[in-house]
Amino acid sequence: MRAIGWITALAVTVACVAYGETAPAGGAVETVRDTLAKAGAVVLTDETHEQKLEALHDLARHLMDTRAMGRRAIGPRLAEQPEAKQEEFLKLFDELIVRSYLQKLLFFRQPRFDFGKEETGHDAVLVHTRIVTDKDEFLVDYEMHQRDGTWVASDIVVENVSLSQNYAQQFQELLRTRSFDDLLELMRGKVAGLRAKSDT
Repeated sequence: MRAIGWITALAVTVACVAYGETAPAGGAVETVRDTLAKAGAVVLTDETHEQKLEALHDLARHLMDTRAMGRRAIGPRLAEQPEAKQEEFLKLFDELIVRSYLQKLLFFRQPRFDFGKEETGHDAVLVHTRIVTDKDEFLVDYEMHQRDGTWVASDIVVENVSLSQNYAQQFQELLRTRSFDDLLELMRGKVAGLRAKSDT
């Protein structure tokens, strides 16, 4: 499967690398800001690449609801599969996001990360952010919802490009001509390759 683009990758990357400037207290914004601060501390340690990745993976799971993202991306085809295949897809999707994009953080200098106000939508809260690097600026929105009393991101939107929708387009295109088992096999291969890459 092709990459979704470096801008979207950067959005997920900074979700676990940048320190935020002063943000409004409380709610979804506070959750994002606190996670970024903890992640920034991980990046500055002397741990190995893989150790940092594992620590950031844990933080990412607290910020991002990858299972919700995966369900949104694959759509109704997931419910048609046996429970074991559904679970494997969601686990592979989680690791694919983390390993594909979070490990890119080691190649980025720490950007300036500005927070906007929360915006209440129909069934979610949007946290508006602005990433400023030496050369560019990017607008990134975190679509947050509450899960068991905790704010988590169910989608990330970079310059109006949704991470979940981008994957959905890829999955839909592939499943027009290939089976769900083929999709799982491709995901297994991609994840295995990323694991090997991080070990070198």
